[in-house]
Amino acid sequence: MAWVEPDRVAQILGGGWRMARGLPPADAVWVVRRAALEDGGAVCGGEPKPVVYLAAKAEGQWFALGKVAPAERCVSVTFYREFPSARRAVEALVDYGKRIFDFFTPQFDVSVVEAVGLCGRPDFADYCERRRAERPLRRATAGPAAPPPQEGPASGSAPRRVGLDAALRCLFGMLGLEAGGCGRAAEVDFEAVRCWAAGLLGGGRLEEWERCVLGGRAGARA
Repeated sequence: MAWVEPDRVAQILGGGWRMARGLPPADAVWVVRRAALEDGGAVCGGEPKPVVYLAAKAEGQWFALGKVAPAERCVSVTFYREFPSARRAVEALVDYGKRIFDFFTPQFDVSVVEAVGLCGRPDFADYCERRRAERPLRRATAGPAAPPPQEGPASGSAPRRVGLDAALRCLFGMLGLEAGGCGRAAEVDFEAVRCWAAGLLGGGRLEEWERCVLGGRAGARA
């Protein structure tokens, strides 16, 4: 169901959210997989109706959710709210995504869910476990592993946890995007955000991203 009335969304969200005309921030991390979104060009080709999005900000990063892929031809309305942590922001979007947009668990981006620490939720436990089980197979079929980065703590070996803020700043810098202001960095599993970065950058630039994160050069740009 692509069309959701803004007034109905406002009633479900309650206080604390503000509504504005337009799309979510361009640098927002999407909580749902792009494959789960309806095509904006096709949806908005007929009678103009508002397409609703949610945008939650935490620790200097925006997270977004909606039913339709962003498209300039759509009449877009976005509800905004700030949260004290990335975990709280993503969890709110997950809950409202299921309630307002009828998303179901496999439609959410498991990399984002895992990165903010939501794999302990009953609805994501099996989903995350399957994701972890798939990693060794993907690595085995991808060819020889790249050598570990030579910079950073623990004699070049990747730490188990890194700052989410630093990881996202490095990623956005390499993509030529601005990450915005930053708050206190949340600690997340390195392998979770590495897998996420690999899907966006490809193998050729993944090592550069690792050096940026582990070396603390979060402001680096391509």
